[in-house]
Amino acid sequence: MKVLIVYGTRYGTAAEIAEEIGKTIKNRGIQVEVMDAKKAIKDKDLSPFDMIIVGSGIKMGKWTKEALKFLEINRKTLPTKKVALFVTCGDANFEETKKRAWKNYLKKVAEEKLEKEPVSMGLFGSVYDPNAKHGLVYKLAMLFYKSQLDKMGIDTSERVDFRDWDEIREWANRLADKLV
Repeated sequence: MKVLIVYGTRYGTAAEIAEEIGKTIKNRGIQVEVMDAKKAIKDKDLSPFDMIIVGSGIKMGKWTKEALKFLEINRKTLPTKKVALFVTCGDANFEETKKRAWKNYLKKVAEEKLEKEPVSMGLFGSVYDPNAKHGLVYKLAMLFYKSQLDKMGIDTSERVDFRDWDEIREWANRLADKLV
């Protein structure tokens, strides 16, 4: 069994999740290759892989263009594989926005980019980093996000990691179960 994990990332959050998913699956005795979508879109041969996991960070409501391009380029091959999708986004940090994030970032991409239903989809929290370099539009959008964090009593002057690593590992183990 062999798994390819392809991720699109802007600030490293999705890359770290992809690496942890890969490590968890590898610990189950399954071969794993983890690759940035920027490299994977350049004629990556998918034939040796039994499962393809594609993930992305979400910024301003969008997947990374490289992860989407990987899905588009491989649209005809992916139906012959087990495919799973994951995203990491701030909306997953709040109960009131999780359902919207699931619909807009996972279901929508699966319907638009895949010919068949993924075997699993994962929605994971993200990282709030007030010191990261962002554009003006993003900074304005983050004012709302910051106000939500302030209401929760979270110190928004510091970096906050909302990823639930146990949840991520459990998801990866469920994927491994689908291969064995």
